[in-house]
Amino acid sequence: MIEFDLDILKPFTLNKYIQAERQNRYIASKMKKRATNYCMLTVQQAMVDGVRFDWPCKLEIKWYLPDKRIDPDNWSFTKKFIFDGMQKASVRSDVFLPNDSYKFVTGFDETFEIDKERPRVEIRVKK
Repeated sequence: MIEFDLDILKPFTLNKYIQAERQNRYIASKMKKRATNYCMLTVQQAMVDGVRFDWPCKLEIKWYLPDKRIDPDNWSFTKKFIFDGMQKASVRSDVFLPNDSYKFVTGFDETFEIDKERPRVEIRVKK
């Protein structure tokens, strides 16, 4: 399982990204790079800790949101940065996810719950 901190990903939800894109494309580009780099570092740490997924596979994504203020579809958009970070992540030339195409990611199931104490998203291989 890989776990991402939603307090860190909160500035990168869909509505905030659209707002940045309308403001200036360079601002949005910088946002994407920051979010992707955070996700890459998180995945690299998981790899060091021994996490590996056998591709191709279907993923289970569990969102533990801090509250109901941001709609689930806005949070779900951050999957883009998570998958891009998974592709960029490598440890000793071992790449975590070669590509996020249908060839490797065969689908995903998402659920949303509230956890005020520890907002996060957990991604694991669906059994």
